[in-house]
Formats: sequence, structure tokens, C-alpha cells
Amino acid sequence: MNRPRKRYGDVLVEEWEGEEPFFDTDFAKKRTNGTGQVGVAQPRRILNSTGGDQVHSGPSSSDVVLAAYENGIMISGLRGSASLSLLAWFGFLPALGLVASSFFGASVLLKGGWEFLVHEPGVAFGFAFGTLFGALFGTSGFSVLFRILVLMPSDFPVIFNRKTKDVWVTVPSMPSFIRIFEFQPVKFERHSWESLQPRTYRILEVTAGMSSARWTYILTMVFGREDDPTKVASEVNIGFKGWGDDFELLQLWEHIRQYMNDAGPALDPGEEFKTFSTGRLPKFPDEAMAALGRKLSESEAWAAPKT
Repeated sequence: MNRPRKRYGDVLVEEWEGEEPFFDTDFAKKRTNGTGQVGVAQPRRILNSTGGDQVHSGPSSSDVVLAAYENGIMISGLRGSASLSLLAWFGFLPALGLVASSFFGASVLLKGGWEFLVHEPGVAFGFAFGTLFGALFGTSGFSVLFRILVLMPSDFPVIFNRKTKDVWVTVPSMPSFIRIFEFQPVKFERHSWESLQPRTYRILEVTAGMSSARWTYILTMVFGREDDPTKVASEVNIGFKGWGDDFELLQLWEHIRQYMNDAGPALDPGEEFKTFSTGRLPKFPDEAMAALGRKLSESEAWAAPKT
């Protein structure tokens, strides 16, 4: 069904009754939780990957292109858009405090010996419980934080291959709190460009200490299942957080859409490849990298790819 279209500044959208403009509500209504990272948040917009609808008149690579190749581009994930929170690093302090308290409790129990248990059984059992609690939770907490902040990749990029129409995504897994020495590396999934229906979400973000809150926007790549496109197979967030509205995220999506469908450039002229938070990028499967072809320089990436 054709709907009237309206321009909001540089953004061209279909008009809907209600407060928020969307491109397709049926897909949103039928989506399942699946492995989604956004949960049940209501999407602000639902876009289309294969259609010719332009969503922004000024596409931009937005400083999130990690690399460009003959046949594809690598886009930064949301994790690579900002430095890790200091609060996450400060999580090491209470973990180390719990471990230190367990050593203190163990020393008290050893010094008191059997007499301490006989004369002060309640205190002794209290010290034993605190020692065990500190040892288990302190060690597990330290292990989880160490694996997240140090061992896990610093970014979870996405590869868009315009020749094969494949989209390779990086899916992280949360380290186990119980199996402290187990490290599960990220896994990779390959989806088709045709199964992609991107979305923007608006999320209320509360600052540390609950001192203030603000609306933030994210761009999510949502892939439908091959056997049932109305169900979600996977979701991954890319790019950066938008402030005020999602127009800048629509610029990024329009850049990707034009690159994949209309032979647009891999990188905006004059822009450089992103280098922030690229120290520990995951290694994609050989199949994905081989299909990309030769890696391009920045000047080569500025030119529109050959069709």
C-alpha cells in the first residue's frame, strides 16, 4: 500500500498516523525475542535494505568505517564507538576487596584454630561464610571483568559484501561467572542482505548515580530467518549512539544502503579510516575475508566502486 511521504529536514519518511514515523509495522509486530540485544523496545523506525527508498539526502560514513576492500566494507560495532566505562574498570576494586577479605577471614580462622570454633562457634561460622563468599564472588567477578575488558575484542564489527550480498556479523558471548577459566571467543554469523531490515531505537539512558537521564538512539541490524522472514534470526548494533534524534544514524544507514545497492563510495571523500578502539579486532573466517578481495587505501575507498 502506498503511503504519503513527508520530508523532515534532510530525512524522507513515510507518514503514519500517530507520533512516530515507521516504514513497516508488520515486521515489528511479528518479531520475536530471539537473540535480540534490544529486547522488546519499540523501534523508532524500520527501514529496508533492498528497496530504493532514500532515507537521508546527505549520506555519511560517519567515521565508523574500519576498512574498505574491493568487494566490501567493515563497519564498527557500537562497542567501538566509545571508551570502556570507568565504572567497569572500577569494578575491579570491589572484586579485589572481596578477595582480600577472604584472605583476612582465612587468617583469622587459622590463628584461632580449634579453640576459636569451640568457644565462639557463631563467630567462627560467620568468618567461614564471609571467607567463602569473598573467595568465590571476588574471584568470579575479577575473572568476568578481566575477560570482558582485557581479553574480549575491543570492537564487534560487521562486514557488508556488495558482491556476494553477504553480511557477516560478530556475536559476543558473556563470560561464565562460574567457569572462571573458560573463555568463549566471539562467533560469526553470515546473513543475506535481502534478509536485513535495519531499525533505529530510542532508549532512555540513565547516567551513573541516577543524576540525570537522556534519550539516546541506536542503529540495529535486524536479520530475518531464511525460513520465516517475520521472525528475527539475529540483531547487532553498529555505528554510534545518536543524541537528540536518529538523523545522523540515518545518514550512516543511507551510506551503507547506497554502497550496497547503488555503487556508492566506501568512504566519504577526505575521511579517514577509523583507528580508535581497533587494537583487538576479531578475526573473521577465512571465507569472509577471501570474498572481500584486496584491501583498499583511503584514496581508493573515496572513489565509487566499479560495477
